[in-house]
Amino acid sequence: MPQFKALCAHAAMLLLSVSATFAQAAAPADKETKSAGGSGKPNVIVRDVKFLQVTLGGQVNKWNRMSVELEAKNNPDAKAVNKRWLDKVKVTVTQIFKTASAKPEDWMYYRSTATVLTMEVGSPRSVLFYLPGDVVKRDRLNKDPDFYYVELEVAGSEEPVFDAKGGLIAEQQRAVSRDISQKAKFDAAKDAADRGVSANSGILRPQYMIIYPDAPVAVPPSPEYIREDTPVR
Repeated sequence: MPQFKALCAHAAMLLLSVSATFAQAAAPADKETKSAGGSGKPNVIVRDVKFLQVTLGGQVNKWNRMSVELEAKNNPDAKAVNKRWLDKVKVTVTQIFKTASAKPEDWMYYRSTATVLTMEVGSPRSVLFYLPGDVVKRDRLNKDPDFYYVELEVAGSEEPVFDAKGGLIAEQQRAVSRDISQKAKFDAAKDAADRGVSANSGILRPQYMIIYPDAPVAVPPSPEYIREDTPVR
């Protein structure tokens, strides 16, 4: 029992240390978040985020899959042809994996973006992102990143995740991993990620760029996308 208590205490201290690392690097002032609707309430929310390791096609090593379940709540466009549908929802995900180093600049950062063509209000859809199995094995990545966050835009305007006091909006609890759910820690983590993702550009991929089939029974209902890997005429 004493050994178990000591192990728990060590884990708690490690978590506090990591959180403090981000907090120390936090910007002195929080940035205000502008929402597409202007009311502070999100037009689209992150219902859930799940991580899974899957075997794709004839690939030898398992890939890491991130599933981001979204739900459209409202269409802020007064001129929309059909207010029951929300168009051009941009989803940007960032994954952060710690290394043996205690310095955030030495950690591994992966980022990818997908734009949903349209979503029906009240009808959840899941946007999937994949890390190649060979990279997962090469970089010794766990199934779950140490930190992650999801950023949403509608018609070019950022959707709110934090409220005016710096707390996570109740409906967006799953958009940010718990350890960086405070605004100061989130800002510090985002700042570190913005500087670090260029080293792994293009590795984390949206589902429409995956050429190997995933098991149909394991894939949740997904939306159609605006393809950003090919020119649109």
